[in-house]
Amino acid sequence: MKKSLLCYALVILFSSVLFSCSKDDDDQVIPPTTNTEQQNNPSKEEESARYYVKYQVYFSTYHQKVDCVMKFATENGIQTITINQQTNNPSWEGTYGPVDKNFTTSIECSVPNYDWRYSIHAKINVCREKEPFVIKAENESDKKPLSLQYKIDF
Repeated sequence: MKKSLLCYALVILFSSVLFSCSKDDDDQVIPPTTNTEQQNNPSKEEESARYYVKYQVYFSTYHQKVDCVMKFATENGIQTITINQQTNNPSWEGTYGPVDKNFTTSIECSVPNYDWRYSIHAKINVCREKEPFVIKAENESDKKPLSLQYKIDF
């Protein structure tokens, strides 16, 4: 008998707390949002997401004293790096950021003043926060400059 009275009292107490509302609560009506409103007003979490960009370049040629010049976008503006097979590994990788959504990544690779055979393979990888990197742009070129670009939109 005591257990059932105690249970009954808890049910009444719980339901009064759960279903209590005041006049002020009734006046505040929050309209439902549509998909269009959600797309036009991204959440604060999405707006403040940090993105990182990883550039990868593979350069090959038969001559060791040939330079591959790379210009690429970072959070600090355009940077330039030169690689060649004589002084360092003919591949290069660099990670930059954080950058904001809608940042336009870009990389241009060229081999100035050289008419012999060479090959350039470049990739742009992007990640959000601590998610894995995903390839967003990739291409290769034989004996021509190479340019890649991607606007962060996810």
